[in-house]
Amino acid sequence: MPGPVFAAGENVALHTIEEDDLEFIQRGRNHPDIRRPLTDVDPQNGEQIQEYFENGISGDGDGFGFLICRTDDEGSGADSSNDDEADPEPVGAIHIPWIRTKHGSGMLMYWVAPEHQGNGYVTEATRLVLDFAFEERRLAKVYAVVLESNVGSQRVLENLGFEREGVHRKETFVDGERRDNYRYGLLAEEWLDASGA
Repeated sequence: MPGPVFAAGENVALHTIEEDDLEFIQRGRNHPDIRRPLTDVDPQNGEQIQEYFENGISGDGDGFGFLICRTDDEGSGADSSNDDEADPEPVGAIHIPWIRTKHGSGMLMYWVAPEHQGNGYVTEATRLVLDFAFEERRLAKVYAVVLESNVGSQRVLENLGFEREGVHRKETFVDGERRDNYRYGLLAEEWLDASGA
């Protein structure tokens, strides 16, 4: 069961990741439609996911991550802020797992289960994470690296104001061939000016 709500939007809420959520995370990280765009080529067994949880989520690092849960009418029907309602339905995860503290920059990563893609959940969850990253964690920049073939993710980033900053030529080996990666970046002042914060 997802942990408490950390931030809520109209259709999704960000919940803390708890040990009970690791099975969902493992299923997602091993699903071909998720792991290929994330460029995860190695299978993730339960022990590896547990290690990720202990070191990356519960550890002392500067990064952070959340479970994306639906709060819309199509989901569990729950108001995710009300403990008396049904459990929220997890649909994906979003992280800024690596933060270069001295420089104030962090790398954004996200995924949504294939059956929940195309509903705007990633866009809304990313807005919530960017608000937190820039307003509360005081990051100066958030960046993301996206496969050239992942047009959906490129659209999400561009719609949120990210700029394509460069191409990492033939950086990643996916589906039997070398592919380019695009690096996107968003500065704190760009986000805060656009959001009126």
